Amino acid sequence: MLNSFPCWNDKPADSACFFMYILALALCMNACSPAKNDPVTFMAIGDVPYHLPEDFERFERLIGALNEEGPDLTLHVGDIKSGSTPCTDEYYEKIKGYFDTFSHPLVYTPGDNEWTDCYREACGGYEPEERLDKLRQLFFSTESSQGKFPIELNRQNSLEGFEKFPENAHWKMAEVTFGTLHLIGSNNNFKLDSGALNDEFYERELANNFWLQRLFEQAEASASKGLVLVLHAALNYNSRDERNGHASFVQLLQEKVMAFGKPVLLLYGDHHRFMVDQPLRDNTGKTLTNFTAVQVFGDWDMHAVRVSISPDYLNLFRVEPFYISGN
Repeated sequence: MLNSFPCWNDKPADSACFFMYILALALCMNACSPAKNDPVTFMAIGDVPYHLPEDFERFERLIGALNEEGPDLTLHVGDIKSGSTPCTDEYYEKIKGYFDTFSHPLVYTPGDNEWTDCYREACGGYEPEERLDKLRQLFFSTESSQGKFPIELNRQNSLEGFEKFPENAHWKMAEVTFGTLHLIGSNNNFKLDSGALNDEFYERELANNFWLQRLFEQAEASASKGLVLVLHAALNYNSRDERNGHASFVQLLQEKVMAFGKPVLLLYGDHHRFMVDQPLRDNTGKTLTNFTAVQVFGDWDMHAVRVSISPDYLNLFRVEPFYISGN
């Protein structure tokens, strides 16, 4: 206690004693304040819940564990259902209710199972783009994230010509720019049969590529220390394959990562296996070491990935599995 400091009494303090008191006060305040470089932590999940109804209990256990852990943010990288369960309004509303039980902000980007696969009989025989419209209305109709304490997001639909794409968003946290992009499995809904028009694909491809470029511009303009990209698809990195629905995005991603130079972290789902990789190469075939891709758990493995951000880390991001007891 300061009252026990040796020079502290009812008489005016001499200059030496006053200096010692101020020094002690400063040391106390510094010790009691959080360290400037304490890491900011967020969780990444995806491709859950799949197996119904038993997975609801496991999903609740996952949410409870994350709430107890208390990260600054959770990201859901898409696929809020399996590709063989009904795509009903009631189910989407149930998941929205679950998202709102997170005690911290939750940001979600769509996967393919919740709209492109909904034409299947087991899913209810819906028209996929109608289901996508429903997702946009339910999950992306405000400027805020999900969760009990949402954060404000900058959505792409605020820009002229991109009014259809509220799911693409960006925000900043811990001197890092974050952004969601609507790239999905099922070849990004790029259909290869000769009669396919692919209007939906081409429009969304244009929006995603524009948004990717804008995210790097935002990161540069705000002097961000790094960039986090959030999408669903396990990207096909063969940008020369004309049948690849991810080709133009991957080519642009390579160019932007090379020019940016700072750490870029890509979080995705789709194949349900925790994996950390550095799949991007420069034009000579050399690994782009400032780019790291992390695939989250999913399906039967209902766990999370914990990411910590600190300038003290060699590559800004520290990635580790976060296992949920009982799952």
